[in-house]
Amino acid sequence: MSGRRANPIIMMLAWRAKKLRVEDVEKILAAVASIGEGSFTLTDIIERLPDEVKADRNKRRRVGNLLQALVSMGYLSKPSERKWVKNAPTLSHFLSQHLLELSSIEMLSPRLPPVGGRVIGRRQRLDQASSA
Repeated sequence: MSGRRANPIIMMLAWRAKKLRVEDVEKILAAVASIGEGSFTLTDIIERLPDEVKADRNKRRRVGNLLQALVSMGYLSKPSERKWVKNAPTLSHFLSQHLLELSSIEMLSPRLPPVGGRVIGRRQRLDQASSA
């Protein structure tokens, strides 16, 4: 990570694909983003990864697990057993759509007054009643 803080989304994806470091997840996402439209295979992704990931058998296996996690999120689809398709050009494009939806949902949620405000209001009423 060379001095920079890891993105929380990347960290969560690394948790889902055990034995992959945050840096590995970043490289895999970059490889997926570099693939054009249409379907692709696990081999297509692995060919685009650095030799350090290609050489480690466990990491190569985990690439498939990460792709499956991206399917469960909705970023990728799996039209056949060995092929994947991107549902958005990049993960950031995919997530931005969902963040806008989330924002609109949060705006619709009822705004409750702070709990502390109601307690103070009751105390003030009690104080006013006792002083009267």
